[in-house]
Amino acid sequence: MSETPLTPEQVKKEMSQAGNEGYFHRTLVGLDQFANVLMGGNPDETISARSARASKRGGIVGKAMCWWLDKIQKNHGEDAEAGDLERADKVKQIEDSALKVPPSV
Repeated sequence: MSETPLTPEQVKKEMSQAGNEGYFHRTLVGLDQFANVLMGGNPDETISARSARASKRGGIVGKAMCWWLDKIQKNHGEDAEAGDLERADKVKQIEDSALKVPPSV
């Protein structure tokens, strides 16, 4: 299992990818978030990002999930955290624009 933090450049790359997801991938992310809610998680995060955080706290289930997901994609949990962050940033921008919130300095 990998708990290697991403570099700032890697985070930026993963966030950029998440910001340009196609319809099919966004649908899968939505299903992932729905499943996470059914398991008691936050509606705005994926199972992978939740597992990565749990793993960092030493949770056995989180560690097991990250070990398994890393077999599919190296640093999957960390990439998922960056993707969740990008999607959250995008929603914040949309809401700020709708509410006419001035940009932060």
